Amino acid sequence: MLTELIFVGHHRERLLDSINALNLPVNKIILLIGDEELSGEKRVREVAEELRNELKSSFEVKIAGINKRSVIRAVIQLLDIIRAEKTGRRDVVINASGSLRTLAIAGYIAACVARCRIFTSIPKYDENFEEIGVEQMIEIPTLPIDFPGEEQLRVLSMIENGVNSLDELITKLNPAIDKNSREFFSERSRLSHLISKLETRGLLRRDRTGRNIRIYLTDLGKILVGVKS
Repeated sequence: MLTELIFVGHHRERLLDSINALNLPVNKIILLIGDEELSGEKRVREVAEELRNELKSSFEVKIAGINKRSVIRAVIQLLDIIRAEKTGRRDVVINASGSLRTLAIAGYIAACVARCRIFTSIPKYDENFEEIGVEQMIEIPTLPIDFPGEEQLRVLSMIENGVNSLDELITKLNPAIDKNSREFFSERSRLSHLISKLETRGLLRRDRTGRNIRIYLTDLGKILVGVKS
């Protein structure tokens, strides 16, 4: 089973042509619109409704909102949608033919992280340079991402929106540990080394606050663990 995520813009015919030109065994379509009332969004929502009415006889069709102001927020929302589809044992492709530049970037990052395919279109024009359809669909190669290991992901997940010290993180990871024990000091040394590695990879940052060092995720770290900001 295959789900196609489509960024909806003002070009209804381009999107319809891109669905046909993609020529993949898609049986579910999720139309992506803005989650805020931005300029031009009224028309986007009208196009989405028109598409849903036209496509519902051949596909399962849903409409979902994503943020158009923040690339990072949009990536996290896209990853939530993709993970939900994959949990339902569906593969996912992204159709960026009708997207704004920011959403195209968000779509590409999400495709790299989720390891799914992403396509865009080359428009077709008539002799008066009016757009009349899609010349060709092009698959955009994604870059491989070196994902953190299972323990590193667990540490990143525990950091969530930030911890005020390494000791706080140790306690979150192992609530039963005695702070005065040899095990605690051994764990502090081990985690300090792991945190340094994750910081070098750009997944978290450390800031000194008084005697403590606050630890928090970078945008890339949030994307990889799916933590909502």
